[in-house]
Amino acid sequence: MPVEIQLDYDRGVPIYRQIIDAVLSALSTGAVKLGEQLPTIHELARRLDVNPNTVARAYRDLEQGGHIVSKRGRGTFPAPRTPAPLDTDATLRELYDRAVADAARHKISAQDLVAYFQKAFDEQTR
Repeated sequence: MPVEIQLDYDRGVPIYRQIIDAVLSALSTGAVKLGEQLPTIHELARRLDVNPNTVARAYRDLEQGGHIVSKRGRGTFPAPRTPAPLDTDATLRELYDRAVADAARHKISAQDLVAYFQKAFDEQTR
């Protein structure tokens, strides 16, 4: 399965949001390639032991955001890539602020977060 999802019930983040984050991560890292089918709603719900409506909500939000497309009778796939937003700095700032806030909730400093991102990036580009 190209999408690996580890749910954390103690994280304070809704399950559907964790599914969205995991799928977005898989799409952005290339773990799921264009044309590669995502798990079906029922398959992913069974694998994660969650209600299918939770997965359906995550998939619906991802589709509304333009990240995935559902093809009736064929499955769900990554959406074709679109150009980066015009205001990349503002988007990156928003992502950074969210990551720092989430890290702070786990008592992780911004410096540790940035150091981890750099380490992960270095490992990915090897």
